[in-house]
Amino acid sequence: MNTPCSAGSPTTAIEPSATLFLVPRALDRLDDGQRLALSRIGGRPADASLALRGGHPDVLELTPPEKKERIGIDQVREVIRLAQFSPVQAKRKVCLIPRAEALTPEAANALLKILEEPPRNVAFVLLAEHPSDLLPTVVSRCRTIRVPPATLDDAIRRLREAGYGDADASSLVRIPFRDGDLDRWTETRIDVPAARETARRELRGGSIVDLVGAALGDDPIRRYEALDDLIARIDAGDPGLLTVGVRTLAAQDRQDLERFLQELLAVCFERVRSSLNAGRGDVTSSLALCAAIDRGHRSIATYGPPEAVLLSMMLPPGDDGIGG
Repeated sequence: MNTPCSAGSPTTAIEPSATLFLVPRALDRLDDGQRLALSRIGGRPADASLALRGGHPDVLELTPPEKKERIGIDQVREVIRLAQFSPVQAKRKVCLIPRAEALTPEAANALLKILEEPPRNVAFVLLAEHPSDLLPTVVSRCRTIRVPPATLDDAIRRLREAGYGDADASSLVRIPFRDGDLDRWTETRIDVPAARETARRELRGGSIVDLVGAALGDDPIRRYEALDDLIARIDAGDPGLLTVGVRTLAAQDRQDLERFLQELLAVCFERVRSSLNAGRGDVTSSLALCAAIDRGHRSIATYGPPEAVLLSMMLPPGDDGIGG
């Protein structure tokens, strides 16, 4: 019997094919992806612990190498090679790609070839936040299932079980946290209001370069406050951000810049949601900024020139026809 998963697995027999799960940003991609893969290998109940530990011989996990942000073509070629062999102990092999948006264009094109003619008894499970994060041809070869954002409730539940109050738990799940951040908060409880106030105070005394560094950094609360400050500065047309800030960001590794823009967009949308929930004012300009950040991210992902893309994103509508 298949192990149930949060996406609501079909109860009918699953043919060897590709499924793209569109997931909310707070989802633990690897953990939920392993559960989805388990539901597709058609193995015995004893296989569950192996699959959930990432050690099942018939689950091929395709993730970025250590200290890398992207999945390369050589990794996809190795999965294609392994997919030609028969399953070891389950009814089918499953290739799990928890962060399908991390595929390089070359890797995605290599994957497309096997999606078009998948080997017998091989299924593919891809997870991404938006279909537009992937090549349209890859999306067209997948059955798409949108996972409801119930996992935010799961994150809040975990935080409450770790001793956080409702206000602190709700505050933390609004942060675009990365893999491991939620575990950090549940393993070592923090004083959320104090941590946020400390981050704000430190950022107020820093330079634009310091602010950008915090927005790119590993501390989730400091990162969130820096991203929020950057959005306010974009709204205000801060000249320092348009000069020093843009140059500092443009000098970053492209993969880091892509992640920065994804997180900036998440914080921008959170500001929109908060305004709407509180019934405060017109959010037209905030929505326009969200759209500009989204376009910027797509341009960077398709190898647009970073400095030009960032300037276009940050200039207000109507300035030389840019940014609107």
